[in-house]
Order: sequence, then structure tokens, then C-alpha cells
Amino acid sequence: MNWREKYRPNRIEELAGCERLKKASRQWIEKGECPSNLLFIGPPGTGKSSAALSLAKEMLGEFFDSANYIVTNASDDRGIDYVRELKFTVRQKGLGVKRRFFLLDEADNLTPAAQKALRQIMEDSHKTAVFILTANDIGPIHSAIRDRCMTFEFNPISDNDAEKTLLKIHQMESLPEQWKEQYRGLNRLTNGSLRKSIDILQGVEKEPDALLAWLKKDTQNINQAALNFVQNEFSKVAAFLKSDLNNGKSKVGTLKNLRGRVRSLLESEEEWYAFMLTYGEFILLAHNWPDDDDAYVDYFVAKLIKNRR
Repeated sequence: MNWREKYRPNRIEELAGCERLKKASRQWIEKGECPSNLLFIGPPGTGKSSAALSLAKEMLGEFFDSANYIVTNASDDRGIDYVRELKFTVRQKGLGVKRRFFLLDEADNLTPAAQKALRQIMEDSHKTAVFILTANDIGPIHSAIRDRCMTFEFNPISDNDAEKTLLKIHQMESLPEQWKEQYRGLNRLTNGSLRKSIDILQGVEKEPDALLAWLKKDTQNINQAALNFVQNEFSKVAAFLKSDLNNGKSKVGTLKNLRGRVRSLLESEEEWYAFMLTYGEFILLAHNWPDDDDAYVDYFVAKLIKNRR
């Protein structure tokens, strides 16, 4: 069984991080009433979908099932037809509850026309539906949608919170004792994505030195990219960054790791700030890049060359 699903929280209090949502939801659960429209914003793997599921389970209680908790992924169909179909689904009555929960995952992929139609649905169905929208970036979400939602930000999981969760899994799965010392480093390597950390724990061989060996091996591409950068070997920089992304790393995670390596290698502050000029631009582009990872890296390296001259 997938460990992500096996250890997915069933209660809000079991979530790692997101303290503001936890505090607010305690009152909602106690009163049996929560806002009609919620917007969860944050990077992948920070608990947005898990929070939506946990909230629905606690609010619906014994009536929690697939008829009352409907999950859709806006990245599968981003257009107006998708929202029109949703309109008919929302009209259907729940089983034993006044309001059903609708999770619209990756809502930042919805087209402007689809968002306009969704806004009207949200207004018309507030007595019968609770909408939870998740997005990596709030930028593409129309202001009219934002105004109708109570928004909660999900940040990368802290080392402390990640360690607590991973130690629980460690105990349940009887993982090697030596691994305990690596959990904070694992969280930093995944840039606070608990989802990725759990996947790595499940996938690595259950030998005493296996996790540490994996962590060391996993940094080789970034180490080489940083060294090639200071040596002005930009084609090699591109090759190592592409290799990192092809291994399943996120664009944000790869760039953040590169920044950490480059900082100690550059001799002058001017070189560092020239690097940061490009870094900042591409961190902002990461979640909304319309092309593939190779094109992203090539553009990034091209800007590195231009800004370093």
C-alpha cells in the first residue's frame, strides 16, 4: 500500500504545519459549520489536499463518503465545459447532509472563462455546497474567486514538523534506527514536501546506510552544476540541472539547492547578486512555466549567462 495514503491524516489536528487552519477549523468543527468557500495556496506536497480531506471527514462525520465528498482535478479539464458539468453535480442533494464538500484540486489551471462560471456557481450554491480550491500559486486565481474564499497559505513543512511525522512512520514500519538522524536533512532536500519525503522512505532499501547513501547520491547533480557554473561551463550546468529534474525534483527545489551550493563558491558579492537576479525571476516562473522542464532550464541558463556579463 502507498505510504502516502496509509499515513494520510484523518483529522485536522494530525496535519503537519498549517497552524492557522487548525485553529480556525477547531471552531468550525465544534459549531458544525464552516465557510462555504475555502482556498488553500501553497507548493506541492505541503498538505493542501490532505487538509481538505481531513476537514471534510470531521465535518461530515458518519456521512463521509464519495457521494458527499467529490474530488475533481482542474488540471484534467480546465475549460468552461468542466465547470458546466460541475454546475449540475452541485445541484444534486447530499446523503444525510445539508452541504456536500467539493474539492477542486489545482484550481489555478482553470481558464478565465471557467473561473467566471465557477464564481456564479459558488454564489448560487452556498447553502448546499462547500467548495475547497487548492492551487500552487494564487496569481492565476481571479480576484472575484479570491474575494469569495477564506484563504489559507500552506508553506513548506518545517524540519521539526517533518521529523515528528517521519518518526511516527519510522516506528510503525520498524525502519532502521540509523535513519532517525537523517529525517531533518531529508526534509531540507525535498524542500519541505512531506509527500516526497514519505515516498523516498518507502522506496529506499531498508538497510542501515541506505537512506544516507541516497541523500548523498541525490545531491551530485546540483554539486556538479554549481561547480560548472563558477567555471563558466554553462552547457554542463544545463545538463546537470536537467538530470535533476528528470529524476523527479521540482523546479523550485532544484533552484533552491543550486542557490545553496553557489553561495559558498562565488568570490564576490557582485557575482552573487548577479546570480540572484536570475534566481529570483525563475523561482517566480516555476509554478506557471507553460513549456517543458528542458526549455525552463535552457532559458534559466541563458539568463545566467546574460546577467553574469
